[in-house]
Amino acid sequence: MGVSLTDYADALAAKLREKLSDVPTIEADRPGRHQRSIKLPAIYLEIEDFTSLLEAGDSRLLTDVRWQAHCLVDPNADRAELQLRAFCARVAVALHEIRRPVAGHGHIRLIQASEDPFRPQVDGYLTWAVEFGIEIALGELEPPGIRPTQIMLGQAPAIGAGHADDYERIA
Repeated sequence: MGVSLTDYADALAAKLREKLSDVPTIEADRPGRHQRSIKLPAIYLEIEDFTSLLEAGDSRLLTDVRWQAHCLVDPNADRAELQLRAFCARVAVALHEIRRPVAGHGHIRLIQASEDPFRPQVDGYLTWAVEFGIEIALGELEPPGIRPTQIMLGQAPAIGAGHADDYERIA
């Protein structure tokens, strides 16, 4: 059975909770629109985008998933701006140490930590984001032992179930 992005995000959040056990809020989703208070400091994981959607060679789709770990602190704390940057550095180190949140998928590649763009859901908190990427193979592996007996080539737009006679056998 393959891993879904939801399962992957939950596994990543669980690994961060292990590494940063003193952080009260580590979630795989943004805070809800009507959430009034957040236990700080907090980390909210978010998938920013997918790139490099390539065949993995094993029936799965190899996808470079870019993430943001939104780091929130109390703006009224002493030296809040410095605390925020130090907190982001801790998150970056934890992600670096986790390396591979789910076996069989890529390693975490840290990209940058910087000021987080305005987000109405977290208005009133100081926020920075740690950006990172992970190569994830989406979809199901083919069952072992099944091999295609022939390879057919079709050319768009004459492809799909209604165009079986338009395909050319190439192997």
